[in-house]
Amino acid sequence: MYTLPNEIYLKELVGQEVNLVSVGPYDAQVAFEKGLVIQALHKLEGELNGKKSLWFDGEWVSTKDVIHVPSKEVTGINNENDLVLKISLTGGVVLYIHTEVSQYESINITRSDGTLEVI
Repeated sequence: MYTLPNEIYLKELVGQEVNLVSVGPYDAQVAFEKGLVIQALHKLEGELNGKKSLWFDGEWVSTKDVIHVPSKEVTGINNENDLVLKISLTGGVVLYIHTEVSQYESINITRSDGTLEVI
C-alpha cells in the first residue's frame, strides 16, 4: 500500500523465535513466539547462507526453503530500503518482506494484543 515507515517498531522481535510459517494461496505469514504475526501479501524472499531466492510473489514460487525458518531466532530487523523489511535470523537465514506503492495492502502486522498495522 505504502512505503515502509521510517521506524516500524519491531525491535521487540529480536531474541524471539519463529514459531510458524504459514503458506496460503495468496499470502505468507510468519508467527513469532510472543504472538506477533507478519503477513506478506505482495512478495517474500528468503536467504539461506548467502543465497537469496524468491519464495512468494502474489503466489508461491517455491516453498522448499520455508522448512529452514521455524525455530530460528531473530537477530536483527530493519528496513533494507523504503520497500523491503529485512528480518535476520540465526543459522544464516534472512527474510525479505516487500511492500509496494499501490492501492492494496502489502504487509499486515498483527500484534499480540490484537492491534493491526497495515502497510
